[in-house]
Amino acid sequence: MDIVDAHAHVYERLTGFGPRGEARAIGAGMVEWATGERERFLREEDGDTGFSPERLLRLMDEGGISHAVLLQGSNYGFQNSYIAEAVKKYPTRFTGAGSFDPFCAAASAIFSHLTEALGFRTLKFEISARYGLCGYHPSLRIDGEAFEPYLAKAEERGITVTVDTGAMGTDSFQIDGLCHVLDRHPHLTLVVAHTLFPSATDGKNEERLALVKKMVRKNLYFDVTLKNLNAPIVRDYIRAVMDLVGADHMLWGTDCPGTFMRKSYSQILSEICDTERFSKEELAALLGGTARRVYHCYPPCAQ
Repeated sequence: MDIVDAHAHVYERLTGFGPRGEARAIGAGMVEWATGERERFLREEDGDTGFSPERLLRLMDEGGISHAVLLQGSNYGFQNSYIAEAVKKYPTRFTGAGSFDPFCAAASAIFSHLTEALGFRTLKFEISARYGLCGYHPSLRIDGEAFEPYLAKAEERGITVTVDTGAMGTDSFQIDGLCHVLDRHPHLTLVVAHTLFPSATDGKNEERLALVKKMVRKNLYFDVTLKNLNAPIVRDYIRAVMDLVGADHMLWGTDCPGTFMRKSYSQILSEICDTERFSKEELAALLGGTARRVYHCYPPCAQ
């Protein structure tokens, strides 16, 4: 089976910025935030201060992964040129997404550089309050004036936009705003990362499903990148989402390399390859087919 990791990361050096200020790489996969807090981003064997495309390729080959979509966000530090270089070097294995802060004074010039000079056909916005833009732009609205010019241009040019909303109950969990975006831009391909973060314990998955039902549009896709797919209740939620939107509107990913601190590619795959809940045809779409179409991935390598 052709398997695409539709939510992966590489970074030349961890240089993040977020609600805790800047993150400085201090070695052995650790960062120190401006608050003084320290956090592990990497296994030591995966990198000291960064995670290279070559290391990811080695792990993809071990796990049987054909292709990866390289997303990014400010918590790692924007890595646009580094990702563009990785895609140029390994075009059959990687597809890249650009990212930027739309509040930058030169945001329009940045957008043009990313989509024209660097050739990105996907843009990823991490707006989560915990790690992303809402953490240092608390008044940010995904349907507000800062994003609107770039959403309109993305729709016009066939550029996919991926949004990480953060968790339910946070200021970045802007489902009504996303619905406004979808209605305002019916030809924009929009991917919502993490499928609204289902939980195995909070009892709110029915509420999440009601929100999914509210959001359903032909141009909306859900990224199934979850840490808790080992829980049957979470796989039941994914089954219910699939019944609402279809496997052709869902993409699987890992959020690696952070997830490799807990599980390997094979272990993560085994959790979603549940043939009691999903047919072979649905898994083929979820694990590769949808991602190649939505993220404009290079055709699969000849076997």
